[in-house]
Amino acid sequence: MYLALLVGFALLIRAVYKRSTFGKQERSNLPPIPTKVPKPPPQPDISTVRVALGPSPWAWTNRSHVMNDRKYLFRALGEGPDLAGVTQIINESNQALLLLDFGCYARLINDGTCLLWWEGGSKEARVIEFRIFAFPELNPINDPFSAAKEMRKKKDHTTFLPSTSTLSIPAWLTEGIHVLETPDAFLQFEETLVLADHQPGADGWKKACRAIFAFDWVGRKIQVIPQDWFNTGNYDFGYQWIARVARTTDGSIVGDGIRLGSFELDQSGKQVKRWLSQNEFHMIT
Repeated sequence: MYLALLVGFALLIRAVYKRSTFGKQERSNLPPIPTKVPKPPPQPDISTVRVALGPSPWAWTNRSHVMNDRKYLFRALGEGPDLAGVTQIINESNQALLLLDFGCYARLINDGTCLLWWEGGSKEARVIEFRIFAFPELNPINDPFSAAKEMRKKKDHTTFLPSTSTLSIPAWLTEGIHVLETPDAFLQFEETLVLADHQPGADGWKKACRAIFAFDWVGRKIQVIPQDWFNTGNYDFGYQWIARVARTTDGSIVGDGIRLGSFELDQSGKQVKRWLSQNEFHMIT
């Protein structure tokens, strides 16, 4: 009996030893564990790029900016069908100076000069509207709530602008470079990237014709870059849309979109080179 137990125990030890040796042989055939984790690909440098402020209200609300030693605050005006989405620019005395409706963008200069723009016109004839004004020339609005209702009634994008330099550019332009007759007041601004429809037919739901309009004020030219990746992509137009773009120090273009994420475009500017992030809940902050 004891002999049988000893034999059984010896067989068990031998089996365990074989399993252990087999495991070591298997593990020895695995690729070695890397000692260094590979570095991720470099991200585009946007730290020195002056990204335009916009679109309103998302990128304006709850921000502030100091120009010419004066502080301006950007706040939502109110709620309800007549007020929701209206941005008010107020001074340090809490007085409303300017009202903006949806879709306004701006470049601000430290002396208080502002280049403001939006996409306007009709579906049959879209227009990119520019306005230049000085923040120190803005005066308090006596009744901003009534002014906002009147602005919406007239389908304006802003109200109570002081005397301004204006420029209206028809948006129905073909892909490529076009000559721009630039008023001298615009020469103080750096390149401005604008998003707009560049051909008729876009309805905001089933068909998109979005393009980047690169305004080179000093060079007096516009480059129209259709966003083919979006226009021909499987996207829910109206629910998903390109919100803003900017040029990096190396000349490439980066941007982000509502419920899309952030991206870098390829050399043509018409296709996504890579997604920096993809998020179906992406919003502008």
